[in-house]
Amino acid sequence: MSLLQNSNAISSGGYNLTDSVRFRSSASSYLSRTPTTASNRKTWTMSMWVKRGNNAYQQLAYASESPTYADPVCLIGFSSDTIDLFQYTSSFDFRLTTTQVFRDPSAWYHIVWSVDTTQATSTNRVKLYVNGEQVTSFTTATYPSLNFNTAFNYTGPHLIAARGAGGSVQEYFDGYMTEVNFVDGQALTPSDFGETDTDTGVWKPKKYTGTYGTNGFYLPMNQTVETYSADYLVVGGGGGGGTDIGGGGGAGGLLTGTTNLAIGSTYTVTVGAGGSGAATSSVRGSNGGNSSVSGTAFTTITSIGGGGGGSKNLRDGALGGSGGGNANALGGTGGAGTSGQGFAGGVSVATQAGGGGGGAGAIGSNSSASNTGGAGGIGATSNITGSSTYYAGGGGGGGYSGTASNGGTGGGGKGEGYGNNGSGTAGTNGLGGGGGAGGGGAVGYGKAGGSGVVILRVPTAKYTGTVTGSPTVTTDGSDTVIKFTASGTYTA
Repeated sequence: MSLLQNSNAISSGGYNLTDSVRFRSSASSYLSRTPTTASNRKTWTMSMWVKRGNNAYQQLAYASESPTYADPVCLIGFSSDTIDLFQYTSSFDFRLTTTQVFRDPSAWYHIVWSVDTTQATSTNRVKLYVNGEQVTSFTTATYPSLNFNTAFNYTGPHLIAARGAGGSVQEYFDGYMTEVNFVDGQALTPSDFGETDTDTGVWKPKKYTGTYGTNGFYLPMNQTVETYSADYLVVGGGGGGGTDIGGGGGAGGLLTGTTNLAIGSTYTVTVGAGGSGAATSSVRGSNGGNSSVSGTAFTTITSIGGGGGGSKNLRDGALGGSGGGNANALGGTGGAGTSGQGFAGGVSVATQAGGGGGGAGAIGSNSSASNTGGAGGIGATSNITGSSTYYAGGGGGGGYSGTASNGGTGGGGKGEGYGNNGSGTAGTNGLGGGGGAGGGGAVGYGKAGGSGVVILRVPTAKYTGTVTGSPTVTTDGSDTVIKFTASGTYTA
């Protein structure tokens, strides 16, 4: 699907349509949308300008009540040369097939499909207009029953330039399309979308100035990308804690700010897993996974996973969004944090205690001379959900004494001393906290980091409800908050 100009523009005086989208059936190109709530299924209007690329059987607009494209379905399209529109369940609920043919590949056709099944006269319940004139001659003409509910404006898939059948999308439109208006709750006429040129007598577009209703939309098919502002918080997975008087795991990197989302674009959300704790004294804790948001016309936002904490025989903390702590030896180093995302891990200043993992808000603490592990670095606060919450705290270091070390506020796991069981605690999932280090050398004493989180805050008036991955969706004031604790997508 590509956007073309000039030779495929529609000359219309004061309202020039210079752009159109080229749909290629060979590329299986189409547009799709699934409303989150049902709206007016009895009264609505579809208006579009189309120019055919060939005379095959192909569809212009389609809706199904089923996510698998099963019946009931409602659609309008070209049946070779004619226009065919209908709703079908186990048989045709209504159907209009034109006598007139529309086979000219050089012509633009303005097609308006107006529905109002509350009308007492059956022939007024579904109307078809082409280039400003109502079509009244049909080879097939059956009308819906009074107050019939169509598949349009239900919560099933709605397609432009294709239809669904047998569980898949097919019968793709081939040609050009522009100025698509779908108006929910009103049965309109062509004069709302076009007018006759007084000089040439040719039917031409004009700007629709009315309202669209709950599920209505406008697709200008131009090069201007419509956007809206969204706040974001992206936290990587926390690093795992080291073992055998190990260093605490670093917190996941944290990025927050405001960006613009392009309407209709799908944004992919990846939530980083927490790194595993050190399995033996000879390995560090594992780094946490990266979290990110990526999509069209959008600079990918990536928060780096936290660094793993050092262990007895691999002492230096690993680099990460926040660095892992150094294990039980003088002269070692804490892992560095990623600039702008987190801080470095602490170091050992006693031979038998590890440094804390770095947090999003502070460096991990160094161990103490009393052989107690350093506390994890504190995380950073965000109000993106509507309440102040700490995220991305570093994991505490392990020590030889019986005193535990605290994880950083923001989900950091506690580090434990050898004299008090020796097993740390895991970082908190959904906060990106670093894993606590173990004081003992046993397998499993270094604990995993917490998984990360991605949160988008968008104006409720712009929220589409089209998500995957089962995020938690809440509202706060005039905004909708979409919280992903597992990977998924959001369509703006």
